[in-house]
Amino acid sequence: MKMSIARALKERKRIIGEMNTIRGRINANNMVQKNIKLVDGKFIKPSKEELAAMRKQDPKALMEAWEKLQKRLIAFKVALHVANTGVVEKLARLSELKSELKQIECMSAYTDSCEYCNADFVRIYDVVFDANWQTEVTDAIRKDINALQDEIDEYNATHFIEIAD
Repeated sequence: MKMSIARALKERKRIIGEMNTIRGRINANNMVQKNIKLVDGKFIKPSKEELAAMRKQDPKALMEAWEKLQKRLIAFKVALHVANTGVVEKLARLSELKSELKQIECMSAYTDSCEYCNADFVRIYDVVFDANWQTEVTDAIRKDINALQDEIDEYNATHFIEIAD
């Protein structure tokens, strides 16, 4: 099946969502409580059928479905990796810009902020990179991120991959 990279990225996200849903169902149905009854002086365990009836879904069937989706996800990841060779530098740059943006946004940038004071002294902070610098730099980084993302989106919309059905 031939599809654009943009469509393949959406499909990959959908597969991951389905896998997470199935993983939750496996966890919910894997373990059930066995109530062992004492009848006429003997302990009676529930039968396999009784245990299966306690489960809303078959964990083995769910695991098979999860493994099938996992194989499909791997195929998408490989195809996308190969297809992204045309924008690998842009993808790496985008990732680093997002990390840099987060770092700068989290930086304390307010000079002369007061942390502690008493009758004898006041503790204030001096910063090298102030709030004005922080705003200016983060605005510039966001502009670069948006431009790179637009280029990558254009590439993803105009380049295609082939995935086996």
